[in-house]
Amino acid sequence: MLSGPPPGPEMKLPADLKVTFEETKLKDPDQAAALRDARLYAKSTVFGIAEQDPESEAYGYYAVPGSQAEKYAKARIGVYVDGGLTIAGERQHSRAEVRPGKKDGYVVTFCSDESKVKGKHEASGETFTGDPGPTNLWHWTLDMVPSPKIDGLWLTQEAIMKGRASAECG
Repeated sequence: MLSGPPPGPEMKLPADLKVTFEETKLKDPDQAAALRDARLYAKSTVFGIAEQDPESEAYGYYAVPGSQAEKYAKARIGVYVDGGLTIAGERQHSRAEVRPGKKDGYVVTFCSDESKVKGKHEASGETFTGDPGPTNLWHWTLDMVPSPKIDGLWLTQEAIMKGRASAECG
């Protein structure tokens, strides 16, 4: 197991919601840490939706302050909160890759499959499903940089999600 930064915010999801990641073994400890924290950033967006908090400290811990990644997470969570929605089910992540990025950073990519995720009305608890097929596949590209304040922590600077990602994830 990686030694790393102090634990970030606790992200305990509701019993009806899971976020899973396919195991990826990396020999380089910095690449492994960048992947670990990219995954935690991805989980933090789900956590923010579940707790209905666009100001969630979870994504703030794993994103560069004021960055596009921080703004993306806040906006994504806000869409659910404004719509009175949350999610249930399981979001699965796979095909993780890490490559050198700008300066001392890395670019982390992976796929997420939301075919087992359901929308849920916050007020009533009623669930609904979306369209099956490629609309449920997302390709993530995350620019990761080392934290200037916490040794071993990697922060997401930019987060790009491509929907209908059959070519990358199918």
